[in-house]
Amino acid sequence: MRLKESLGAWDSPDFVKFFKSEVESLSVDELPLQQQLRLGNVALDDGFELMVLRRWEEGGRLYVKAGLFFRGIVSGSCCIDDPTPVEAHEEYCELVFDIDRETGETKIRSSG
Repeated sequence: MRLKESLGAWDSPDFVKFFKSEVESLSVDELPLQQQLRLGNVALDDGFELMVLRRWEEGGRLYVKAGLFFRGIVSGSCCIDDPTPVEAHEEYCELVFDIDRETGETKIRSSG
């Protein structure tokens, strides 16, 4: 994944706006949200909200630590008599975005 808009805005006061917009437009499949679930077993792709917690530059790389609020469910067996509720619940995780200063190539890892 490449976060080119975020890379271009790094030194701008509007960086957070660009970063939020770019990351919030990604799908659940492009982010490691499934691995971050604490209450459910399926991360929903119905949008999420991101907040930038910290950002720094080190060794030609840009780093952004962000908190993500997203939703998940407990998926049952899908049998007609399965009593598992399918109500979505709120989830939260913190991720670190590691952005290459030259290309915008981005790696994402859990911060905890």
